[in-house]
Amino acid sequence: MTTIMTDHNMRKHTRYEIDLGSFAVFREDSSVLPGLIVDISKGGLAFFYHADENWPKDSSERYCLFGERCNVEDVSLITTYDAEVCDTNHLIYLILAKQKSGPIKIRRRGVTFGALSKEQEEGLEALISEYQDAKK
Repeated sequence: MTTIMTDHNMRKHTRYEIDLGSFAVFREDSSVLPGLIVDISKGGLAFFYHADENWPKDSSERYCLFGERCNVEDVSLITTYDAEVCDTNHLIYLILAKQKSGPIKIRRRGVTFGALSKEQEEGLEALISEYQDAKK
């Protein structure tokens, strides 16, 4: 299992790097292509998405997080950063370019989770465990 090493004063939770394409975040608007989760913790996650897919900066919209076996629905995501990925040789371009034709712009967004219910916390733990089990 790969963990991202950070200054413990900056982050409360260990983030686990996810194999691109394994886990996704979906908007309520099912016409929007999902974002691909790149790392996750009990406190938040980061994901890549197509810049032209109208992902709102901040909203009251709720999101769904999906793994292969587990999912967590109706999650509030609070944006902490959102940046364009300028490296066209980045692996994410190869993966996301398959979803669309023509030139693409990719962004990486970091989010923290809003208030989670007990069921959502348990679902998030199951999602992280699913990833950890896959790496064994």
